[in-house]
Amino acid sequence: MTQEREMQPVTLREITRETVRRIMGLGVKPEQEDNVTSNAVSIAEAYFEPGAWFRAIYAGDEPVGFIMLFDPTLPGATAGSVAMDEVGLWRFMVDGRYQSHGYGRQALDLVCGRLRSRGDVARLCSSYVPGPHGSEAFYLGYGFRKTGQMTHDGTETEILLRLHQED
Repeated sequence: MTQEREMQPVTLREITRETVRRIMGLGVKPEQEDNVTSNAVSIAEAYFEPGAWFRAIYAGDEPVGFIMLFDPTLPGATAGSVAMDEVGLWRFMVDGRYQSHGYGRQALDLVCGRLRSRGDVARLCSSYVPGPHGSEAFYLGYGFRKTGQMTHDGTETEILLRLHQED
């Protein structure tokens, strides 16, 4: 990977007819596959959940990941497990070839900036599969904190990120 590629700015882009196959083709490292749902399944689920907001993560012109939020304030959103002042980080992945280059952190910076600017979102909540190939270090390093709760039938650790200092 060239130094130039590593320095490319990260953007979040809508997934289009022209880009969907490339986004579906992104994947985590083999040892991480049990920790995250495929992008193909996530995109399909998003089309049946009005509360889903999803984007491809790009570094320059190269797709490097996928992010999907659950926003209970979107019209038609089904009742979720998040409060009205929370948004759920439902799916988040960076392709195995592009991990450890800062793209995930930059993508979360963009999402958190967007949520902070709205003024009606206090927290971003999510969960991760614990284990040696999981994302615990990434999330805790970013500022998420464990809630002490387990989700998804006790298989995932619940985490929360406060978006404003006063929370």
